[in-house]
Amino acid sequence: MSVPRPDDLAALRDAAGPEAVDATAAFEIDGTKLGVAVTPPDEDALARTVAVLAARGIGCAIRGGGTRQAFGNPLRDAGVLLSTTAIQGILELDAEEGVAHVRAGTPLRALRDAVHEAGWELPFDPPGTRATLGGTLATAAVGPRHPGFGRPRDRVIGMEVVLGDGTRTRCGGRVVKNVTGYDLMKLHIGGCGAFGVVTAAWLRLAPRPESEHVLCAVLTPDALPRALDAARLPTLRACTLVDASFAAAVEPTRAPARGWLMVAECAGDEAAIAVDVSALRDRFGAFDASPNALGRVRALQGETFGPVGLRFRIAVLPSHLAAVVADLHAAGAALLVHPATGLLHARFSLDVDVDGAGVDRAWMALRSAARAAGGHVVLEAGPTWAKLRDVFGDADDEWRVARALKARFDPARVLNPGRYVGGI
Repeated sequence: MSVPRPDDLAALRDAAGPEAVDATAAFEIDGTKLGVAVTPPDEDALARTVAVLAARGIGCAIRGGGTRQAFGNPLRDAGVLLSTTAIQGILELDAEEGVAHVRAGTPLRALRDAVHEAGWELPFDPPGTRATLGGTLATAAVGPRHPGFGRPRDRVIGMEVVLGDGTRTRCGGRVVKNVTGYDLMKLHIGGCGAFGVVTAAWLRLAPRPESEHVLCAVLTPDALPRALDAARLPTLRACTLVDASFAAAVEPTRAPARGWLMVAECAGDEAAIAVDVSALRDRFGAFDASPNALGRVRALQGETFGPVGLRFRIAVLPSHLAAVVADLHAAGAALLVHPATGLLHARFSLDVDVDGAGVDRAWMALRSAARAAGGHVVLEAGPTWAKLRDVFGDADDEWRVARALKARFDPARVLNPGRYVGGI
C-alpha cells in the first residue's frame, strides 16, 4: 500500500468529486499520519472511492465523528482518511411502526431529537457528543442505558454496506423477516469497519417512557450482590456502580470516600416507577441524583484518562462479577460496573510515560480475571506504544475466522487495515 500520488488524487477526485478530496489534511491515528482526507457526498461516491482505493492498493482509515478513534489496533499502511460525515440524514421515520432508516454519518444527537419528536426514543447512548450512527455500529458502542435498550445488534434490522472492492450491498431490511441466510449485520456491528463501510441502517426504536427518575445511593465495598438485585427491578433502564476513585466526578458533594456510588435510572409509567423508586430508597437509602448525573457517568465511561492511562472493557457473566471486581481492585484498577449485564470498564494509571511493565501487569491481571470468569477483555483506549499486543486480547479462534472473512469482503485489505482482531 502507498501514500496517494498525484494520479491517485486525480482518480479520487473523479470518484468522489473535486470538493470531496482534501490533499492538505493533517490527521494522526495511533502514530499514523494521514495527509489526504476524502469525504464522499453520498453512497455512490463512497462506493466509487473505495473501488479506487482497492484498485490502487491505498489503505484508508474510516472515520465518522471521531469519538472512538482510539479504539482498535494501530492502523497499518494507510494513506487516506475516509470520512462518512457527509452521508447523513434520516431517510424514513415511521412513527406508527417505530422504525427508522438512517444514514451512517448522522450524528446521534440530531437523530435522537428527531426520534423524540416522533414519539419514540433512540436506543443508543454511547459516550461522545460527536458520535454518529455508523461509528456506534462499527464499534458496537454502548452507554449506561444499554441494560434497558439492549446492545446495538439488538436494534438493527437492516443495513447497507460498501465492501472493500466498492460493491454496495444490503442485509436485512425494514422488518426482521427480511433477514434470510447468514445474518451479516452481526459481522459489521462491532467489526471496526474491517469488512465494509456502513452507509445506512434500519433501526427498531424504543418506546418513549412516560416518566424517568434518576437516583444515587452510596454502597459499601461488599455491596455488589445487593446491587445485582437492584438491577433486576422492572423499570431500571440503567444501573451503574462507580467506585470511590470516580464518584466525585458524578456526585461531587455526596461521593463516598470508599465503596461505590450507584447511579440508577427508572423509566416507564409513573405508577411502576414509583414502586421501584420506593424500593431503592428503602433498600439502599437512595436519594435523587443531581441534574445530568447519568450524563456524567456516560462521559466517564468514555474518558481516555490522559496520555498514560489505559481503559479496558471486560465482559463476564453477572454471577462472576464479585470475584472479578475483587481481583481487579487488588491489581489497582479503578472500576465502573454495569451489574445487570456483567460489563466492566477498568482504568489503570501508569506511573511513567512509557511503562511497558505496567501494561503487562494490567493485561496479566485482566486476562487472569476474565479467564476465571469465562469472559473477554478489550483494551478500549490507551497510548499507541501500549498496543504492541492485540487490543482484543486472547482471540486466536476469532482471528482465524476474521482473517478468512477479511479476505472475502476486503480482498485488497484497504478498509481500516490493522485495526481489527489479530491486526487484520
